[in-house]
Amino acid sequence: MNNITLAELVRHHPLVTTFLNEKHIDYCCGGNDNLYQAIESQSYEIKSFLAEMDLYLKTQEAKFQSPIDDALFKMNVADLITHLKATHHKDERLLFLIIDEKLTTILSAHYNHHKEELIEVFKLFNDLRKELLVHFVQEEKEVFPMMGETPTKLSLAKLEELEKDHQAAGDIIKEIVRATHNFTAPKDGCLTYKSTYALLKQLVEDIFIHVYKENNILFVRYKQGVN
Repeated sequence: MNNITLAELVRHHPLVTTFLNEKHIDYCCGGNDNLYQAIESQSYEIKSFLAEMDLYLKTQEAKFQSPIDDALFKMNVADLITHLKATHHKDERLLFLIIDEKLTTILSAHYNHHKEELIEVFKLFNDLRKELLVHFVQEEKEVFPMMGETPTKLSLAKLEELEKDHQAAGDIIKEIVRATHNFTAPKDGCLTYKSTYALLKQLVEDIFIHVYKENNILFVRYKQGVN
């Protein structure tokens, strides 16, 4: 495996995203980071990491469909925006609603034994929800319409603001991963507890793919003036 950027790695091997998530390597906001440096930053040995990743990819690519279709890299800006709104914006809004109800349920049911964990998770989840729901509206009502025209200082400044929002969301997600013990419910957790954490993991993985598509495909194409 060549020492490429994380964005290039994901483009050529989209199924690697789940592996990188498990290793806590940020390929969405950190897409421009060098692969080897990212590996070392998490205290992994490069050679063994690459061997494990190669085995994972061979296994997964034989069984599963890629989460990032190569056709996305050929779409124009307008089609990319339509895709993002119809998939990630729609799906994540629904997941926020479902998870909010489930978190409220388990907070009440397991308060006596797991209140510290669940209160923290509940607060972090709501921070993430507020951050992204406002972010979606800003994109749909303000920034995406501006991207139908040639890049300007104002529109490029707006993209920088969106990228900062992505980073802020990523920081909250890291805290959620820590607080949920990597989405692992306690041994005495009920089925709702376990399913809530599974849905949180699904949400987070979708957000990572979402941010990758915006930072490393949509925004790049727009900045290059490819419409």
